Amino acid sequence: MTSVPNEGAALGAARTDVNGASQQADRPDNVTEFYAENGYYILPDALTPVEVQELRAETTAICKGERGDVDGFEAGIHGESEEEALRRYLCIHFPHKISSLMLDYLGHPQIANVLTQMIGPNVKCMQSMLFIKATGKPGQAWHQDEYFIPTRDRSLTGAWIALDDATIENGCLWVIPGSHKRGIIWPQHDHDDPRFDCAGEAYGFPYTDDDSVPVEVTAGSLVFFNGYLLHRSFPNRAQSGYRRVLVNHYMSAESLLPWRGPKEGQHMAIADYRDVVMVAGEDPYPWKPFEALAAPKVRPTGEGGCEQWRRGAKREKLPFFKDGFRAGDAPEDDD
Repeated sequence: MTSVPNEGAALGAARTDVNGASQQADRPDNVTEFYAENGYYILPDALTPVEVQELRAETTAICKGERGDVDGFEAGIHGESEEEALRRYLCIHFPHKISSLMLDYLGHPQIANVLTQMIGPNVKCMQSMLFIKATGKPGQAWHQDEYFIPTRDRSLTGAWIALDDATIENGCLWVIPGSHKRGIIWPQHDHDDPRFDCAGEAYGFPYTDDDSVPVEVTAGSLVFFNGYLLHRSFPNRAQSGYRRVLVNHYMSAESLLPWRGPKEGQHMAIADYRDVVMVAGEDPYPWKPFEALAAPKVRPTGEGGCEQWRRGAKREKLPFFKDGFRAGDAPEDDD
């Protein structure tokens, strides 16, 4: 599919569908069944108002530079307001590397409970992303997470923690239910759509915009989605405010994670990225040391164009790993 998405297509029916899906998914006996059929699952009111507020406050502290340096940060202005700090950035990757609070939330009991039902008893996390998405900031084009984070058992699962009410107006997620089932990773190309950031757009899949539904949720809700599920989001068109979200990515700890090219003398079949955090169960590979490879970075928004970001060998220039990219390395996920 290469047509420009229509965010208003079948809007009334979509709202009915997603609301009904949420109600069905609330029943514990349907967690795995609903997820397997649709590729996503909504758990409303998973976090308390107090937990939501502490994550919002931590978001502000990170954007003000109070938790440490992040590659791509602008020089802070002394005495700037919370709004000024939050408007600076669309997304910060790996906030758990500088925030002990966000590190703790990787394994929040509500998250771990659902993941162990979907994935299995042993679960690891390899990435966190903090989206602020102030009014006017862009969304992300159609993509699949597994395109960026390759697992060997198709267990990749995103956990999307809503820190504000996510609505169509402020740029909630849109998903194509069931698009994960075929297990195909669709190709991507660059796009020139100003509604989306600089990340690529998936194309060639046998679905239309009418197949998608918006995932509108209240603050404190969790949205889980499969690594093969096609999803996107539109810009924040609200008059004011943010669509703040903490997104973490998980997978079965049994599966190796070939997120980087194999080390010298190692063949691809046993390549295993070990900058991970165990959030449930036991590590099946206790003889392998954990590593510190990823560093927090600012995601380019596309405001002012993407040419410089895309020019040349993009993967060799993105400051994703502390020691730089190597041939065969994959970029971080985009949501």
